Amino acid sequence: MLNVLTKIGLSAKEAKVYLAALELGKASIQDIAKKAGINRTTTYVMITELEKRGLVRPLKVGKRNYFAAEGPDIILEILKKEKQQIENKEQEIREILPELKSVYNVAPGRPKIRFYEGQEVYKKITDDILESGTGEILEIYNADLIKGLFSENETKEYTKKRIAKGIRCRVLYTRSEGPFKNRLELAEERFYNQSQFPISGDIMVYGNRIGMASLKGNIIGVIIESDEISETMKSLFNLAWKNLDQLRTDDNFENDDLEGGE
Repeated sequence: MLNVLTKIGLSAKEAKVYLAALELGKASIQDIAKKAGINRTTTYVMITELEKRGLVRPLKVGKRNYFAAEGPDIILEILKKEKQQIENKEQEIREILPELKSVYNVAPGRPKIRFYEGQEVYKKITDDILESGTGEILEIYNADLIKGLFSENETKEYTKKRIAKGIRCRVLYTRSEGPFKNRLELAEERFYNQSQFPISGDIMVYGNRIGMASLKGNIIGVIIESDEISETMKSLFNLAWKNLDQLRTDDNFENDDLEGGE
């Protein structure tokens, strides 16, 4: 029993005092100390700690002070509370984990990386774009998959803020219904058929950062801040942009129809 009690967090002396009090029922410090085989002063300190944990309660009979151990079932209740506290702490850590990882990744020469999950992915990336000070966004995405993640109001609000900041964008996109008909301000978009080059995500390059998000299943996203990686991604985007005619299949649309909407 001593071994088990120490495994749940009690010190060896606390475990001895608790077992002594449990066996004696109502007892004085002196009696508990004698039963536990520990001196009276140390027993009093252990009793105080056990009382804080809810394992022992004080009793007063007349002018005399006694202590009684709570029933063994209380140990399970305490463990349940501690388990809940641990789960709460775990959740709190999970919430700030992206920020903690971003701090970890600021070492010289190491890309700064932030991870996100769930519906917050797009808000995190778009907020970062608006706060980054960039003047241009390069984006490749699947319009069929992205439409369920952003509401119409959210899309309009983001576009409004982007235009207000004078941020231009060049976009390569695919869509089962073909190109969008509406032209956006400060935007140039080119449609391509994804039969040869299917994508199920969204990639945005802005400044020295890359925002990437999956658009199927469990939505996850990442923001990478790196001069070298962003320059590489910009080169790849520009290569695709300049050679779009070679990427299209025979059933694609003509150039004049290749403007769209975010």
